[in-house]
Amino acid sequence: MSALKKILLLALLSITLMGCNDPESAAAEAAQLRAEQHPERTYVGEHNYYTMESSEHAAFGRKKELKVMYQDFPRYFVEKAKEWPKEDLNDASSYDLPRFQFAWANSSSKNEYENGLKIWSMKTDGTDLRLVTDVTVELVNGIKNLTRSPNNRYVAWADLGGYKTVYDIKTGKVVELSIAMSPLPMLWSEDSRYLYFERARNLYSRWDSMTGEVSKVDLKIRTEAVLTEDKIIKVTDAAVVGYNLKTNERLFVLSSDRSLSDKERIFNVKSISPTGRFAWGSNQDYGWLFDTKKQTVKQMVDDFVPAQILGKDAHFSALDSFAKVRIVDRVGERVWSWRAFYYGALSGDAILYNGLANNGLWFKEGK
Repeated sequence: MSALKKILLLALLSITLMGCNDPESAAAEAAQLRAEQHPERTYVGEHNYYTMESSEHAAFGRKKELKVMYQDFPRYFVEKAKEWPKEDLNDASSYDLPRFQFAWANSSSKNEYENGLKIWSMKTDGTDLRLVTDVTVELVNGIKNLTRSPNNRYVAWADLGGYKTVYDIKTGKVVELSIAMSPLPMLWSEDSRYLYFERARNLYSRWDSMTGEVSKVDLKIRTEAVLTEDKIIKVTDAAVVGYNLKTNERLFVLSSDRSLSDKERIFNVKSISPTGRFAWGSNQDYGWLFDTKKQTVKQMVDDFVPAQILGKDAHFSALDSFAKVRIVDRVGERVWSWRAFYYGALSGDAILYNGLANNGLWFKEGK
């Protein structure tokens, strides 16, 4: 063999060995092997994936019968949250539909980061699951109340003891707002500058996102409320009330049936649409849909579906137990039900944000 041929063979062997030691090449080969072994899975990172599963029949007990919609939805298997895509304020494709936000411990791993509660989000059609924040809360403490600022930038949550935290998605900054054992209510201003919260029973403060200052205020807030520059509409224990903030005038009171007993009138489930136009209150016997523009109250008995999350114009609603997602088209009287997660643990109530996207409709046209 000539010296030139020997040199060429050695060079080819060297290139081949370098390729075998290339981490990116090895990862690509491993990914291809996984795809071949599990063609039903779509991998996200090395350890995570989702499958497409058909929606299920949704039972609402003695509540109103709805047309069950069958279609495929993602079911997520997330073992390593660190590998999962984070919510990105600059990614416009994530915000073409309203979104759900919830607290989820994605893994039973012994790793402290992976088995803790973190904030996640997904579109209302079940797609585009995103990790909102790396901040981890121990499962034993739980997350009871979640909010999102109207501009989508800030996430705030309260644990079971009322301890409140704010996370800035843009900067990653974490702000601790209150001591433990404070009440749970929190509410954002329309311009996303202020987060109002109850620091003690009937004592209220607000956090200024621009200055970081916390100051006392007289404004009494509820979580199920919509706050604008001059008005607040809030759902109380048995009514929906509107106030003019400039004049301190009460604008209206829309009440549940006053002829009923206190137990029958009190709401166990409360929600309000993103603009405050519609609100919902119900218990095991009665449901009420409130139209704050027309000043009307529609009372329902037996044949109603609870609306723990209420969309724009009350067109769509959801039950917020996200072990199984249940979405209702209240106009078309249709229902979708599916299991979004194969394992993990959820804590507290899911919420809706970015609620005016796609004109408030929760599915794209044709879905």
